[in-house]
Amino acid sequence: MRPRVLLSVPRNELVTFFWDGRPDFYVGYRMFEHHPLTAGPAPSGPDRSPRCAWGETPSLGQPKLRDEDARPLLPHMRAAYAEQDPGRPVQLRFQAFTDGTAWCTGLDNLGAQERELFFEPVEDGVRMWMRLTTRADIAGCFAVAQCLQFAGETSLERMRPHSYAPAFSEFDYQAHWHPHQTLTCGRRDGRWLSFPVQHVAYHTPRGHAFAPSTPGPDVDHGLIIRESADGACAAGMYWERTAFVSNRHPADCVHSYVDFGPLAAGESRTLHGAFYLVEGGRDALLSAWRRDFPIDNADAPDTRASGQ
Repeated sequence: MRPRVLLSVPRNELVTFFWDGRPDFYVGYRMFEHHPLTAGPAPSGPDRSPRCAWGETPSLGQPKLRDEDARPLLPHMRAAYAEQDPGRPVQLRFQAFTDGTAWCTGLDNLGAQERELFFEPVEDGVRMWMRLTTRADIAGCFAVAQCLQFAGETSLERMRPHSYAPAFSEFDYQAHWHPHQTLTCGRRDGRWLSFPVQHVAYHTPRGHAFAPSTPGPDVDHGLIIRESADGACAAGMYWERTAFVSNRHPADCVHSYVDFGPLAAGESRTLHGAFYLVEGGRDALLSAWRRDFPIDNADAPDTRASGQ
């Protein structure tokens, strides 16, 4: 079943993925979080992070969804939003469409960069596109955070209106069953790597610019997953050009830091990402990811474009 994408907390730039007929399960996704991280110089050579096999952004020609159409689904959700306060740094705008797709835009660095995100629900999750256009030169790496949230009964109460996924809540898992284990994992040397309980950031080969003293990459690529305790299902996300991934934040979430640099003033770059929710555990999710992001892409073209 395809999820829906609606805006849940405009002032925190949060959307929610939810499924009709499942009022007790929905996942939060924060699009603009923290300030972008910069480092340099950017890695040389071809971009070897697995690249997307599905291409263009979805058409936005469908009719717009209205707030009054969205609220019967989840009462506090918004189908459309445009920031009215000129003092807000992000200046978020959001629009959901009747076919399930959604679009938003916002600012980084007081307007030095603009980002657009597109969401297209599919049977095993949400396909995502993110385009960054810069008005100033970006000489090295420029990583923006994407945050996937899985609140449960023991997570922060303020999260539950926009995220409630107890099967993937590490706070619930540790409170009720295994206090020294986690549900989060990634891939290292072609094998599963379980994350520790404490907050940790693992960098990819691309992330060496952010961790130059580390002798080697910590994970193979940016795929980060949570598998339910019974192994029956898994959820996670991936973005092209991920510099590093992290877990165990106060909001019971996982992060991908996505690198858009370098770019010259006036240029833009569009990257692909995906949220997954699958039955069959982490190996089933890995298969879905390999379908969408083939591993052999050493000669992948650049993703820059000029003059948006």
